[in-house]
Amino acid sequence: MACWLSLAACSAVAALPAARADDPRRPEVEQDGGRAAARPGTDPLEVRVEGDPMRAPAPPKDRSVAGSVLGRERLTGAGLGAGDVLRTQPGVLVIESGGFGGPATAALRGATATQTPVYLAGVRLNDDVVGTADLSLVPLWLIERIEIYRGHAPIEADRLGPGGAIFFEPRRPSRATAGVGAMAGSLGARRGWAFAGASAGPVSAIVGVSAEAAENRYAFVNDGGTLFDESDDKLERRQNADVRTIDAWALARVELGGGAIVDVIANGTGREQGVPRLALLPSREARGESRRALTSAAVRVPFGGEAQHTLEARTSFIEARSEVHDPLFELALLTPELRLAGRRLEQTLGATLSFAERLRVRPVLSVAREDISRAPDDVPLARARRSFARGAVSAEARLGEGLALHALASGECHATGADRERPCDVLVPTGRVGVEAGSDRLRFLATVGRYVRVPTLGEVYGVSGVVHGNAELAPESGATIEAGIRAQTGRGAVLRGAFIDVFAFGSAVSGLVAYEKSGQGYVSPYNVGRARVVGAELLAGVEVTRFLRAEIAATLLDPRDTTPGRTTRNDLLPFRSRLVVAPRLHAGWKRPGGAVFSGASGEIRAVYQSSRYADPAGLGVIAEQATLDLDAEARWLDGHLAVRGRVADLLDARRTDVVGFPLPGRSVFFTLESTW
Repeated sequence: MACWLSLAACSAVAALPAARADDPRRPEVEQDGGRAAARPGTDPLEVRVEGDPMRAPAPPKDRSVAGSVLGRERLTGAGLGAGDVLRTQPGVLVIESGGFGGPATAALRGATATQTPVYLAGVRLNDDVVGTADLSLVPLWLIERIEIYRGHAPIEADRLGPGGAIFFEPRRPSRATAGVGAMAGSLGARRGWAFAGASAGPVSAIVGVSAEAAENRYAFVNDGGTLFDESDDKLERRQNADVRTIDAWALARVELGGGAIVDVIANGTGREQGVPRLALLPSREARGESRRALTSAAVRVPFGGEAQHTLEARTSFIEARSEVHDPLFELALLTPELRLAGRRLEQTLGATLSFAERLRVRPVLSVAREDISRAPDDVPLARARRSFARGAVSAEARLGEGLALHALASGECHATGADRERPCDVLVPTGRVGVEAGSDRLRFLATVGRYVRVPTLGEVYGVSGVVHGNAELAPESGATIEAGIRAQTGRGAVLRGAFIDVFAFGSAVSGLVAYEKSGQGYVSPYNVGRARVVGAELLAGVEVTRFLRAEIAATLLDPRDTTPGRTTRNDLLPFRSRLVVAPRLHAGWKRPGGAVFSGASGEIRAVYQSSRYADPAGLGVIAEQATLDLDAEARWLDGHLAVRGRVADLLDARRTDVVGFPLPGRSVFFTLESTW
């Protein structure tokens, strides 16, 4: 379904620079009860010093909720995409359409990708047509870290829902630097990138460009539509799944004095690709093109007697266009040419107010206007508009040693219209409250909240002949709860450190929007009367020596349709695996003394995903799937030169996406990178 939804998606992306952990200009960090916490008015960062015990990866924007952090060292593997990285985290479900560079989406805790907002430096990537964010367009060479908030999003997110939020935080300009890299691998995959940065007085900047392509003609088993009859199975190669992308970024920072900072970012992206259908009915001449341009600027100004308060403002403008050419009418678009264009203007104002180091308050006001056009204009989406306004305030009160209360309240106004402005169609309150208690070694966390999600324009009006709309859709609303412990040890004689995160969670939803596939070859959304999702998550790690560490992530999920009087016997919600397990073993060695050969590392990781239903009635089953990946890296010249290799799906397991796209089997990738 992810690729079907992306056929006519008009992706809106914006980004702002974020602080690097090794950046001398990053916010000053001080210790608070053993945790790394920023001074008031700055974003807290997790700081790990060599020799410290292994710590639980608490998400820095809000440490009172379940989440994790992936640092730069997890993002550098050969041929990795954002979806590959996120699959290793608890609660995360990644849906791929197959092949290197192909569209991919992420969802958290049994939610859909539409219910899971994805941000790059705090700006939402999800467009308002289909509501999903394409992870394949996230440039990992630019990203410094990924923050996953699994159940309750921080105030930096402009959406609260059952799927938390994912934040990609990019590098920022800080000093003179440069880098160049190249990758080649299976499926005709190749990628190249280069960046350079400079700093002169109060001004610093970094620019970079990347290009990638892949043929994606990988082999798969065509079962002829008879899953249980192997006599007619035959080996074929995927058709018309090639992709070519070029991406350019520029980031700049200007220090105005007195602690005031202005950050500016610009991006241009272009992609051309084949648009595949299901494996049994491959397309031949259907092609897609997409282009995106964005600019964004942010200013931060401290004030107060000790500069303990901060004012912040951000403005972003995005224009994105996509075209689908279907001369043979292979995609059920009902037209040989489909063109989508979207523009979004967004303004955010906020402040951070700190009082006596025991109370921190953050008010935020956000307004946005999005215009969507479609040609030919034979569906109501042709000239749809959506306006959005949100006022929110969060507060953190520390009541004593090891005890804190957290609260967030917001009100949202959504107005949707085709040809004229209208007042709020939906005006809803949302929020959450939580408690945090304990020490740095053992903390108890609990949060309850309420959310409302308004259906996207694409869900209401439809996007194409493949993705139909439903004008009767109502907004989702629900309650969420989570509780868990976060524990870690100090450095011992045998173990250098260990940590464990264990959380139980649940949500009760009214009007959950889900998709169902019809026999006529299209998908359409519908409101599930009532649904509830309960589950548990585990993230644990241990560092045996400074050279060896192990980690495991696991998710248990029980998603049920609890609508009274439903007509199907099956009550499990479709497209959701009930068990996902992802173990990881990493070994690394660093040679001291500045030798020519400066170190090496290797990693083995696996992801197991249980079977899923492909329809509400439970008649179609997507089989369980498992992959095993190997990574290796060698470094020279104090790490300035690195060679990396990766074998994806080492055992060549057979995998299939939710709508029948076969996923590639064993693939090999190599990368050569130099940074200074």
